[in-house]
Amino acid sequence: MKAYLLVAGAVLAFSTPVAAQEHLRLPAGTRIDPTAGPGNISSFQPRGGFVIRDAACHVDPAIGAVTLTKGGGGDVSISYEVLNRGRQAWASGPRQQQVTVRVTNANTGRTFTETEALAEAAAPRGGMGRFTTPMIRNAFDDFEFGGDVEVEIGYDPDITIDGNRCNDDAATANNVLRVSNAQVSAFLGSTARSRTFR
Repeated sequence: MKAYLLVAGAVLAFSTPVAAQEHLRLPAGTRIDPTAGPGNISSFQPRGGFVIRDAACHVDPAIGAVTLTKGGGGDVSISYEVLNRGRQAWASGPRQQQVTVRVTNANTGRTFTETEALAEAAAPRGGMGRFTTPMIRNAFDDFEFGGDVEVEIGYDPDITIDGNRCNDDAATANNVLRVSNAQVSAFLGSTARSRTFR
């Protein structure tokens, strides 16, 4: 009986670390940081080449604002900004995130489209990019039909499986901001040179 317990104890002592490793299933490239203290996850290095110290990230890219500005002859330019509204810093790789603006003339159906790369790093509540289109000729129909604007954040398809939790968007509902036909028409009919929508 005593021999059996010794053997069982040896097996248990041998198998526990292996079972713990199997349970954690750390992503490729993860390494334990002995200076991090008990209970903290290690750092790991994703594609961008930077090191992330905290694997439990809450990041939230969001469209912050869209501003329409009138030019001469009915031309309009669109300015827009993207913010990280998360509690932790955004940290990602190149070409993994972008923002697209679409400006549609509801009379002609013509659509102006522009896509810009977003920042690979951003502090909590920090900016990820501010952009302004050139003056768009006949962006909208200012007589009857108006038009609309849509600004949308987009991601590389593999961003949620790249082993980096600090570029996994926590709330996608704020990834699109649309300025409606009614809002565009009201702006065009006003004396204001510019108007911001949030």
